[in-house]
Amino acid sequence: MFRTLLVASLLTLGGCADASIIINNIDNTSGYRGGQGGGRIYICMLTPFSSVYADAARSEQIARYKVGQRCERGQGEGSLFCRPKDATCSTTTLDEGYSQGADRLMVYEDSRQRGASLSIDRDIPDLSRYRFADRISSFSVPQGWTVRFYEGTDYSGGYYTRSGGEQEATGFNDRVRSIRILSR
Repeated sequence: MFRTLLVASLLTLGGCADASIIINNIDNTSGYRGGQGGGRIYICMLTPFSSVYADAARSEQIARYKVGQRCERGQGEGSLFCRPKDATCSTTTLDEGYSQGADRLMVYEDSRQRGASLSIDRDIPDLSRYRFADRISSFSVPQGWTVRFYEGTDYSGGYYTRSGGEQEATGFNDRVRSIRILSR
């Protein structure tokens, strides 16, 4: 059921204009972190002008095709802005059990690890690609990790280095544009 709700949410998001990132595998109010099963999915996104179209599938090729079709329904058939090859894609798993996020940096839009979130397992030179630039207010760094938050894109400008644990972005709230994982 969780899988169906997640995919339905992505499909609804795909038709919205000016949508912000909603990919949030943790229900911040109940603490639910997914069920059993697992499985990799591909999420692809096209962003012509101020519209956002997203779709998900078990293969990247199908996810690209589906997001292209979804975009064409909104922008017009054959639109140059809806080519599947131009989609930005990422992979995730639907269900990883309770330990979801344990081996990933989680950043949150609101304080106390609440609000829209983004799960990160690699360096990100430009958070605006994920519609998360200048939006981080709190985060959770896995134990043993050291992460550096940068005020500029491409790891430039002022930076703040933090190690494992749940923390607030004190001193750099809503000022992060890129993230580098220094150690795991």
